[in-house]
Amino acid sequence: MKALILKDLYVILNQKNSLLMLITLFVIASFFLGDTGMLLIFLTVLSMTLINITLSNDETSHWNRFVNTLPINKADIVKSKYILSLILILFMVIIVFPIFLLTNMITKTFTMVNFISILSIIISGILMMLSFVIPVSIKFGAQKARIFIIAIVFIPIIAINILFNNSLFSNLLELVNLISIISFILAVVMFYLSFKLSVMFFEKKEY
Repeated sequence: MKALILKDLYVILNQKNSLLMLITLFVIASFFLGDTGMLLIFLTVLSMTLINITLSNDETSHWNRFVNTLPINKADIVKSKYILSLILILFMVIIVFPIFLLTNMITKTFTMVNFISILSIIISGILMMLSFVIPVSIKFGAQKARIFIIAIVFIPIIAINILFNNSLFSNLLELVNLISIISFILAVVMFYLSFKLSVMFFEKKEY
């Protein structure tokens, strides 16, 4: 499984120039516009983008046809995608957190406690979206599922922007700790069930 994860990481590293440009744009925008929330949007967009890169590469290179000829458990092939997702989320949090500290020193948008709770909700949201994206991509193919991926990424982003500009946000902020706990538990359950569903799709699919 380690080799499967490394293969996907190498695929992502081949896109390093585009990724560095995307990261730089979001960092500059969040810093100069004083909008800490852009970092959270960045985390969501980049997570979906990177996973889609690996799934699309598997499809266009006919990787799944090849890997199915190897003595590797099909469940492990699918599991590598889910572990990769967790690694990428952790890596991006490591990038975002110090940038948030710098930006928030200027904007003072959130307290540290509130930011951690909101970050937890965003991560839970990413896990929930991946719980749909990965099995849909395996079932219908990454290229066909791209429209679904765009929708499932940008609909929550639009909703978050509306919420942040609404008076309701100040009321929800008081409950953010409770919401973060509930959403994280729900996300973990969905992520696990998604893995089981993806394994079922992968085992039945002919490449």
